[in-house]
Amino acid sequence: MRVTKLHEAEAFESPGHEGVVPLWVHGGPTTPVERFTVVLSRYEPGGRAEPTVQPAETVYVLLSGTLTFESEGNRVVLEPNDTVHFARGESRTVTNEGDVPASMLVIRAIS
Repeated sequence: MRVTKLHEAEAFESPGHEGVVPLWVHGGPTTPVERFTVVLSRYEPGGRAEPTVQPAETVYVLLSGTLTFESEGNRVVLEPNDTVHFARGESRTVTNEGDVPASMLVIRAIS
């Protein structure tokens, strides 16, 4: 069993993200796993992730706040406990259009 306490999670910079603080929960340099990564991302109001093609199958789980996802002409606002799945090769943009921070888990297969 490997436990990662929030205060032990390692922050890192993610290209194309502004106003976002990502933390390695599992799968980062200090918590290796074999088939997936788990990142806890905090989006400040106005924070965003620019359009990015998903390098591997990815699931986003919104924990708090609201986040707007856009992909291939579709736009959806996620609320707490909502999830969204992207296949490898799909593009997406994420924006916190609200006035409070939002947190979500990003679970990605290792390709």
